[in-house]
Amino acid sequence: MKILDLLNKNQMNFNIEAASKHAVIKEMAKMFLEDGVITDIDQYVESVMEREKTGTTGVGGGIAIPHGKSDVVKTSSIAFAKLNHPVDWDALDGKDVSTIFMLSIPGGSESKEHLRVLSMLAQRLMDDDVIEALDTAKTKEDIINIFQNKEIVK
Repeated sequence: MKILDLLNKNQMNFNIEAASKHAVIKEMAKMFLEDGVITDIDQYVESVMEREKTGTTGVGGGIAIPHGKSDVVKTSSIAFAKLNHPVDWDALDGKDVSTIFMLSIPGGSESKEHLRVLSMLAQRLMDDDVIEALDTAKTKEDIINIFQNKEIVK
C-alpha cells in the first residue's frame, strides 16, 4: 500500500488556526468527519489524545504524526495540515510543530498495516528533500507530488 492510497485531497488544509495540540487534532478530525472517515469526532479526538499520552508524535523538524485507533473510524486515512502558527507538541527535538499528518485507524483492525504506514511516513519525513518540499508546498497537488511514486508498503 502506498501513502498516496490513504492521503486524500479532501483531507488537506493549509490554513489551520489553532493554539494547542488538542485544537489542531480537533480541526483535523473535522476533515475526517466531513469526508465520512469517522462517525464521531469526540471519540476519535479522545483516541488520538490517549495515544499522545503514551509518547509524543512530534517527530522533529516541525512535523507531527498523530494517530488514533477507534471503533468510530470507518476507514484508514491520512489528513494533512499546515498551521498558520506553530504549536508546542512536546516534539523529540523540542521544536514547535507546523506540519501535521494525522492517521485514522479502524478500531477492529488487528493488522499491523497502520504500523507499516506510520513507519513509511516517518521514513519519508526523515528525508531533508521531503521536509524542504513540505515547507514550500502551497497546494494539495504539491503534497500529492511529494509522495508520488515512492516506496510501497507491503
